[in-house]
Amino acid sequence: MSPTDSPSNEHDLQTSATYRALANSLPLSVLIKSSDGRRVFANEAYLKWRNLRWEDVAGKFDSDLFDEEIARKYSDDDRRVLESGQAQHAVERTSVADGSVGWIERVKSPIYDANGKLLGIQVLFWDVTARVQAEQKSRFEQSLLNTLLENIPDSIYFKDLQSRFIRVSRAMAEKFGYHDPQEIIAKSDADIFTLEHAEQARKDELEVIETGVPLVDRVERETWPERDDTWCMTTKMPLVDEDGDTIGTFGISRDITALKRSEAALKEAVRMADAANRAKSEFLANMSHEIRTPMNALVGMADLLAQTDLSEVQSEYVDTIRRSSDSLLRLLNDILDFSKIEARKLELEAVPFSLGYEIQAAISTLRYQGAKKNLELRLDYEEGLPHYFVGDPGRIRQILINLIGNAVKFTDRGGVTVVVKRLPPAQTEPASVDQPHPDEVAALEHSGAKANAANESDSEPENESDITDGGKTRLLVSIVDTGIGISPEQQASVLAPFTQADASMTRRFGGTGLGLSISRQLVELMGGTLQLRSELGVGTTFYFDLELSVADHTDLERNDDDLEEDLGGEEFVATQPLRVLVAEDGVTNQHVIAGLLRSLGHECSIASDGRETLSKWRSETYDVILMDMHMPVMDGLEATVEIRQQEMGTDQHIPIIALTAAAMAEDARLCREAGMDDYLTKPIRRRKLHRALEVIHPIGAAAAVSSSVSVGSGAAFTSSKTVDNQSGITVEGSPRFARSPESADRLVLGNKHAGCLDLDSARSRIPGGVSGVLRLAAVFKEECQSLLELLETDISTGDNDSARRNAHTLKGACGLLGAKQLQTAAGEIEEAGREGRLSDPDEAGTLLQSLQTEANRVLAAVDELLQ
Repeated sequence: MSPTDSPSNEHDLQTSATYRALANSLPLSVLIKSSDGRRVFANEAYLKWRNLRWEDVAGKFDSDLFDEEIARKYSDDDRRVLESGQAQHAVERTSVADGSVGWIERVKSPIYDANGKLLGIQVLFWDVTARVQAEQKSRFEQSLLNTLLENIPDSIYFKDLQSRFIRVSRAMAEKFGYHDPQEIIAKSDADIFTLEHAEQARKDELEVIETGVPLVDRVERETWPERDDTWCMTTKMPLVDEDGDTIGTFGISRDITALKRSEAALKEAVRMADAANRAKSEFLANMSHEIRTPMNALVGMADLLAQTDLSEVQSEYVDTIRRSSDSLLRLLNDILDFSKIEARKLELEAVPFSLGYEIQAAISTLRYQGAKKNLELRLDYEEGLPHYFVGDPGRIRQILINLIGNAVKFTDRGGVTVVVKRLPPAQTEPASVDQPHPDEVAALEHSGAKANAANESDSEPENESDITDGGKTRLLVSIVDTGIGISPEQQASVLAPFTQADASMTRRFGGTGLGLSISRQLVELMGGTLQLRSELGVGTTFYFDLELSVADHTDLERNDDDLEEDLGGEEFVATQPLRVLVAEDGVTNQHVIAGLLRSLGHECSIASDGRETLSKWRSETYDVILMDMHMPVMDGLEATVEIRQQEMGTDQHIPIIALTAAAMAEDARLCREAGMDDYLTKPIRRRKLHRALEVIHPIGAAAAVSSSVSVGSGAAFTSSKTVDNQSGITVEGSPRFARSPESADRLVLGNKHAGCLDLDSARSRIPGGVSGVLRLAAVFKEECQSLLELLETDISTGDNDSARRNAHTLKGACGLLGAKQLQTAAGEIEEAGREGRLSDPDEAGTLLQSLQTEANRVLAAVDELLQ
C-alpha cells in the first residue's frame, strides 16, 4: 500500500521516514497492524524471515496468511491487547517460510496517536527456535538425569572442590540413611563414614582433581560409625564445566557386599575343597605307605620262604600268600591310578615299544586263569600292520590286562580274542555303538576270526608305508569274549568308577569296579575312546581306537625278562657281588631287604638314618646305596643332597636308589631332584631289586660276600648278637632270654599289662619269632627311654621341629611291638609339632603328660616281658 492511497492515519504512519529507518535497522521483525487487523507496515527483517515482499502482505489479515487455527489465535491475542491496552509477551509456535514449525518470542503492544487515540498494534518478534529446542533438550536431559538418579540402584554423586555433595541419587541417600536426597547436599564423607574412610576418599578425590585422571572400578571397603562394613566398586571422575575447568568430582559406586561375601564363601569352599583334595592325596600317600610297608615284609618274606625247601602243602600256602599279596597290590595301584587321573597328574610316556609284544605279554599274564576255565586266549593281528610304535607301553598293557582280565573273569566257555585292525586315517571317530565300523563288525565275528600264533604276531609288516599317514597309524583294538554278556540297561554305567554290571557280580566275581573306569580314562588320555557292544548270553566286545606314531624297530630295546617275569620265570643271571649300604629305619624292612640282598649274593650294611648313612659312606667303600626317603634325624633326600654336594669336584658318583613306601609321582620327582639315580617302590620284589642292581659294577675287587650281614637296628641273620647303632645296645643270646619249654613258643603278659603290647601281631611281623621279639623289645626299651628324654627337652624349649622328628621315630618304634596307645600319643605330638602348636605350654604339657603315662605302662610291660 502506498502512502497516497492510505487513509490519513495510515499515511501518517507510513510517511514517518525516521520510524521506517529505525525499524529496518533492527534485527527484530517489526509488524504493525491497524485496529481492524490489517497489516500496514512490516520491516525488512519481517519480510526476510517470512520470505515475502511487502506487496504480498500489505493490507492482509491473519486469515489471509495463516491457517485457521493460528490465525484465530493471533486475532484473539490482538483483541486482548486492544481491549486491555496492555502489552503482551509470549513465546509461541509459528510457521516458518519453508513450511517448518519454529518458535518466536514476541511482544504485542497497542499504538496510540498524539491525541491518545488507539491506532493499532505493534508486533515485535524474533526467532528463538534454537533456544527453545535447546531448552527442550535441556529439560529432556534433566528429566533423564532425574529419572536416572531417582531409580538407579547404584549410588551416583556430584561433589564440589571441597568434596561436598551437590547432588546424589536417591539410592545413595537411602544407603546413607536419608529419605530425601536434598538432606545430603553440602555434607561430606566425614559426616557419614568413619574418619579413616573419609580421609582416604578425600585423598582419592584430590588426586582426581589435580591429575584429571579418572579412578576406575576401585574396590573399596566402606567403614561406618555404627554399622557393619560394606564393600563397593567405585569410579571417580573429574567434574568439568563448559570452559574446561575442573569444578569438582562425580562418580558412581555399586554395592558389592553380597558379592564379596559370596566370594569369601567361594574362597572358603575352594580352600576346603583344596584341603579335602590335599587330605585325599595325603591319605592315599599315607595309605600307600602304611599298606606297602607291611606288604614289603609280607612279599619279601614270601619270596625268601619260596626259595627254601618246602613241602607241597607249604608251597601251596606260600603261593596263596603271594597271590593274595599281588591282589592287594593291584587294588592299591588301581586306587592310586584313579586318584592320579582324577587329579590330572598322570603323565604318559612316549617310548618305542612293540604292540604285539605287549598284547602277548598281557595274554601270557592271564593265560593261567584262562587255562583253569579251558578258555582259549588268542591274538588276531592284521597282516601288514606295523609292530613298533611310540607310546606308553606300560599303560597300554594295563588297559589290555584290565580288559582281557574282565573278559576271562566273565567267560566260562569259548575264549577271548584280541583283534587289532587298521582304521582309515580319514576317520576321526571310533566306531559308534549303534553303527559299528566294518572292522569292528569283523571283530565281532570272533568265532570265525583267524588266530595267529604268538611268533607270527612278531613278524615284520610287508609294507608299512601303505597304512601310515604322516608317520602315524590309527588302530582299532577289540577284546572279544564269549561270556555272559551285559544287558543294554547296564552298558551305560559299566564304564563308570566303582560300578559293575550287577551288584551280585561283586560277590560272585569280586573286584572293585575301578578297572574299566581307569581303562576308559587312560584311553581318553591317549586320544581315543573306549566303547562296548554286548548281548546277553552271547558275549561282549570292548574296543578302543589309538593313533600311534610308527617307531623304527631298531631303536626299540626289548626286555624279554619282563615277559619272563609275567610267565613266572624265577632264575637270575649271577652278577658280581656288591657292597650295598641300606639306609632304612624300619626293623622289619631291614630284615627283608637284607635277606633279599643276601639271596642275590650281595653284602649289605644298614644305617638307621641319613646321618648314619653319611658317616658310613664317608668311612667305608660301597658300590650302591639303597636310600629310604623318610627317616628320622636326617631323611633320605637330605642325605642324598649332602652326598652329591660332597662329590662335586671329584670323579666319584655312587649310585643311589630311592627306597620308599610312597608311590606318588611327587615322590619320584623329589628323588630325581635330590640326585637319586633310580626309584624302587615298596614292597620290594626280588626281581625288581635284582634288575636295579644288575647294571651296577663293584668298585675294584669285591671282598667275598660274608655269610652274615651287619644290621644297624635289626638282628644279624647268622649271629646271636644284635648291635643297634643308634642306642649302642648289645643284646647277647644269654640265658636271660631263655624260655621254659611251656612258653618257648608263646609271649604272654600278666593281667596288669595286658593290652599294652600286641605281641601276637609283633611276632607275626618280626623275623625270628619269640627270640626276635625279645631282642627287639630290649632295643625298644632303651630307644623309648632315650626318645622320651629328648621329647621332654624339645617340649620344654618349644622346639616343634625336633619334637616332630623324635615323635615320628617313637611312633614307628611303637608300631613294631603293637604299643598302639603310646603310638597314638606320639602321633599327636608329631602332628602338634608339624603345626607349631607345641609353643603353647598348656597344650604341650597335656600332650607330654599323656605320652609319659602311656610310656610308663609300655616300659613296665616290656620289663615284664624281658624278665
